Amino acid sequence: MRSMFWCSILSVALLGGTACKKSAEEKAQAKFEKAQEEVKDQRDDVRDQQKDVRDEMKDVRDEQKDVAKEQGELNKAQADLAGARVEYRAHLNERLARIDADISTLESKPDARSHEAAVKLRVRRDELATKIDRIGDQTDAKWDEFKKDTDTKFDAIENDIRNNRD
Repeated sequence: MRSMFWCSILSVALLGGTACKKSAEEKAQAKFEKAQEEVKDQRDDVRDQQKDVRDEMKDVRDEQKDVAKEQGELNKAQADLAGARVEYRAHLNERLARIDADISTLESKPDARSHEAAVKLRVRRDELATKIDRIGDQTDAKWDEFKKDTDTKFDAIENDIRNNRD
């Protein structure tokens, strides 16, 4: 009986030892499979991030194209504005030439009142001409104010000339 007892204990120990070993193998296999799954998940994440980067780069290229297009439109608008300023300046110079002719006519009149009016008008005309000479210094933000002030001064001088003709 004793020998049977020892055989039983030995069998249990051997079987138990094998079972523990198998359990360690199963744990190692499970750990390997888990690590393998995590590597796969990380690859998928990297692939997704790479796709996002490619999409973002495409978006950046599209935005750069939009910026280039808008820059072209801005350059055209600035060129149009510069052309309009040149045209406006030519118009102002024509008005100055008409004022000069009208002032000369007033100066040629024999009465003192006309001559005195011509002198005052010439001073105002010269101030206006100086202002027109600085037309290139006007910023876009101040352009409307400059134009309005200049037109108002021209209108006032032209009105005073008409009033002194009579």
